[in-house]
Amino acid sequence: MLSTGLYLNLVLNGLSMGMLYFLLCSGFSLVFGFLRVLNFAHGSLIMWGAYLGVFLAATLSSFSGGIVLTAITIGVFAVSIEYFLIRRLYGNELFQLLLTFGLIFILDQIIKLIWGPAVTPIQPPRYLQGSLMIFGEPFTIYRLFIIAMGTIICLSIYLVFNKTKLGLIIRAGIESREMVRALGIDINRIFTLVCGIGGVLAGIAGFVLGYFSGLSPEMGINQIINILVIVVIGGLGSFTGTAVAAIIVGLTESFVGFYMPEFAVVGIFIVMFVVLSIKPSGLFGEV
Repeated sequence: MLSTGLYLNLVLNGLSMGMLYFLLCSGFSLVFGFLRVLNFAHGSLIMWGAYLGVFLAATLSSFSGGIVLTAITIGVFAVSIEYFLIRRLYGNELFQLLLTFGLIFILDQIIKLIWGPAVTPIQPPRYLQGSLMIFGEPFTIYRLFIIAMGTIICLSIYLVFNKTKLGLIIRAGIESREMVRALGIDINRIFTLVCGIGGVLAGIAGFVLGYFSGLSPEMGINQIINILVIVVIGGLGSFTGTAVAAIIVGLTESFVGFYMPEFAVVGIFIVMFVVLSIKPSGLFGEV
């Protein structure tokens, strides 16, 4: 039987991975929910957030300054992609798919040209290094930071969605874009704003991921698979479903990795198989 300390350690590990997955998926889920655009380049935006974030944090000698400036920069970049490229293709899902898929190769190659193809381990700032003893078991401080950051972002998005006029418009747009147009709201501006928010979330996710797993030119395309699976588990277009699915996947990977390490890599697909077998539309997806 597991000791209290070890059990809590597994739960916290699962929560930290779940919150990291949530950060990675949140922007993708938001953009798809409102725009109905499967932005396969979201993983590349995350990668840019990681590389640019580490560079800015080092240049500014400020971890917090780096994450703020990275979020703003990637948000502006996402707005530019929507305004100059995606906006011209609304209603043409095949061309949207090809465009965002092509952006992966362009953005990935630029990373290799600027920073090279090598995998680079990154250390978080000193105050986020090391571990704490929780019921006799060590737990890394940076994982606690991930849990805190994921919680803050989740609560912030919840408050914006449920307590502001902008959130009401976005939620209405997710349900029916035609209704938003009928109210006289410029839907194109809302589209652009949502893409910007998605970019901000991708920048934050990339920044956090860079200090967690290091920098790699393949980190974006590797993560897009996890993002797609989690969004499918939660239900396409459901932001709440994405958050719940991310936590479930994180906890599953933690416990499966402990009891059956040979299945740890496929833990996320085990969850997808079980959920879709019971409810093909996902946890919070519409039938």
